[in-house]
Amino acid sequence: MKSLALFVTLAISTLAISTLAAADDSTSTESALAHFESKVRPVLIAECFPCHASHADAKPAGEVRLDSRERLIRDRFVVPGKLRESRLLAVSSQPHPRVEGEPRALEPRHLGALRAWIRSGAPWTPPIDPSVETKARLWSLAPVSSPEIPIVDDESWNASAIDAFVRARQVSAGISPVREASRRTLIRRATLHVTGLPPTPDEVTAFLDDESTDAWELVVDRLLASKAYGERQGRHWLDLVRYADTAGDAADFPVPEAFRYRNWVLDAFHEDQPYDDFVREQIAGDLLPSSDEETRWKRLLATGYIAISRRIGVSPLGLRHITIESTIDNFGKIFLGLSVGCARCHDHKFDPIPTEDYYALYGIFDSSIYPHAGQEHNPHRRDFVYRVGEKRSDEILRPFRAKLDPWLKKERRALAVYRSFQSQKITNPNLTRESTWNELQRVRADLTEVAETFPDLEIAYAVRDGEPKDAHVQRGGEPRSRGARVTRGFLSALGGHKVPSNAEGSGRLELARWVTAADNPLFARVIVNRVWHHLFGRGLVRSTSDFGTRGAPPTHPELLDHLAARFHERGASIKDLYREILLSETYRRSAATDRTNAARDPLNGLLWRANRRRLDAEQIRDGLLSLSGELDRSTGGRHPFPHHLTYFYRQHEPFSETYETKRRSVYELQRRLEKNPFLELFDGPDGNLHLGERGASTTTLQSLYLLNSEFVHAQAASFARRLLRETKGDSTRSRVRQAYERVFARLPTGAELETSTEILAKLRRELSRNASKDTEHLAWSSYLRSMMTSNEFLFVD
Repeated sequence: MKSLALFVTLAISTLAISTLAAADDSTSTESALAHFESKVRPVLIAECFPCHASHADAKPAGEVRLDSRERLIRDRFVVPGKLRESRLLAVSSQPHPRVEGEPRALEPRHLGALRAWIRSGAPWTPPIDPSVETKARLWSLAPVSSPEIPIVDDESWNASAIDAFVRARQVSAGISPVREASRRTLIRRATLHVTGLPPTPDEVTAFLDDESTDAWELVVDRLLASKAYGERQGRHWLDLVRYADTAGDAADFPVPEAFRYRNWVLDAFHEDQPYDDFVREQIAGDLLPSSDEETRWKRLLATGYIAISRRIGVSPLGLRHITIESTIDNFGKIFLGLSVGCARCHDHKFDPIPTEDYYALYGIFDSSIYPHAGQEHNPHRRDFVYRVGEKRSDEILRPFRAKLDPWLKKERRALAVYRSFQSQKITNPNLTRESTWNELQRVRADLTEVAETFPDLEIAYAVRDGEPKDAHVQRGGEPRSRGARVTRGFLSALGGHKVPSNAEGSGRLELARWVTAADNPLFARVIVNRVWHHLFGRGLVRSTSDFGTRGAPPTHPELLDHLAARFHERGASIKDLYREILLSETYRRSAATDRTNAARDPLNGLLWRANRRRLDAEQIRDGLLSLSGELDRSTGGRHPFPHHLTYFYRQHEPFSETYETKRRSVYELQRRLEKNPFLELFDGPDGNLHLGERGASTTTLQSLYLLNSEFVHAQAASFARRLLRETKGDSTRSRVRQAYERVFARLPTGAELETSTEILAKLRRELSRNASKDTEHLAWSSYLRSMMTSNEFLFVD
């Protein structure tokens, strides 16, 4: 193993150093078109088209048409790249007559969007076809079929329907699968895929020594039964719902109760809750009947899925529509694989989703009460849900609130004085910014003492029903520009059902039942594809959250439908689906390449080999902690946030605390404004965005982190102490073998064993020459660090 000759050489070579490619013209064009679609077209639709577009029943006002790029340019309203010569900017910046309301100019943010668009060359996408019915029907909207399972010549591939479908495609393409992976490779792959942790040497040895015909089945069943399975699969789900422990507003207020939803998700996967129940509870758990108090509380916690929607800005006033947009956009992607959020401002450009469908869903969520976590100008929380109920909690907390109220008033007065330095002329020479700040802090310290006497009642960051109401279309996505009222309901492309007129409540219960119905063709297809993606690194539909026109078509449509149909038949069990895939011949292929296959199918779309994949951020961190022996396997709870009544966060002083933990990464604090540096560096989750697929970048910073970070050095040092302690009296060669088994799940070759022994001897000599006190520990720390940051550890075959 000559690559171990010098640690520095090894560490630097752990990841390939990549260079950033300059953005090409196509990238900048796509960016400009995206800006037009998201920022410019909605403004034109809401502010200009009502008067200046071609209508069947009336001529454009002043015969000025603004719904055609050619006309805009011909009439000099837009001169691409030239702001001063573009008449549209001059006209829009002055008060202008409106169809409804007083004349007004465009808002500064809208003018800014227009300027950026003109400056970029005024790109324009084709006009939207208002006739949804004329659009081609998507493959994903067709009913799930039950295709006949093919029969192939190789009997071993007929035992599983998965293998039969896969092998039949390979045969038609003249491709043969590569050999099965070794047992050591298989158990490392499956353990990392299912639990997110590396296998222990004892687990590997037990599998190697088991000569029974069901040895692999026993491994799969053990992995699926573990708590680590729930933590790993729960992390996948938290990626999809953009989970975070903070609200995401300009001050990023903490949400201490968010962990209850996180842990509910992890428990649901561990207990293998049927997926349709899992989804129904997240949408309408508070409205479902419950047989006992514990079930009622858990279902209430599940609606944290909706509550976790991101907040923005410094004030909740006027921005509720953005929070609801976050909910609808996520709902469409996660459960239906459709970008429903694109229909907020206009009919979806590519998929059969008219704007009316968006506002049919909007009315459902607008009829629900979202909890307010606090924001700069309204820091006090409201609408959280107490387990004992609102009435009983008021009774319990009334005397405590009475004691707190005077201090809250004192705090508001002190805060007003402090803030006056930002907006008023100060004439009192005894007042300074520092003195007013100190006074505010003194009052807050006293307030904290009172606040901490409050009884610790269980609270959920959850939603509940408000007053049922239908929504009006917001023309161009602007709440102030109201269009026709839309009855609450569901997507027209999937039946167009409406919330019954006699239904009680928001309509979330009806929505939950509609989306999980057996005749919804997208529901099972989307989740089956996600599971396939997690195990193979690529879904049967590569665009896991886009089953629309712009998404990728399925590589194996019959297999996808077979799995979707089976999923419903077998009680919507995620564990059963994992088990079926893990036991297949297809999953057990090695990552070896084949020239003939590679020439015919270079992207491995026909699954003739396994895809080699880099560990994701959590697998790397948890794996390093596991090797060092410092991983805390206990369940994470509430982060040590200060009392919520003492919050004082602003746009320029947002919440920015970090809380260190040795627990698994899924339990780490996840903020929305400031990311976890380690997880972000290795393409970890983003609590602001739905993440259907993780990236796997290779950057110089990753190599430098692995080379220099205190965390990696500390774990290598702890691993060395653990290895030396547990192998006391063993030879260097024996310890090298054990290090290889723990890090790589294999034994070293003869050459690697010799080279490693030589390297350790050289390290001892150099350290002794430098008068190091603990030569043996330092030598092993350096050696093990090179293994823990090597590609063989960071990748799984």
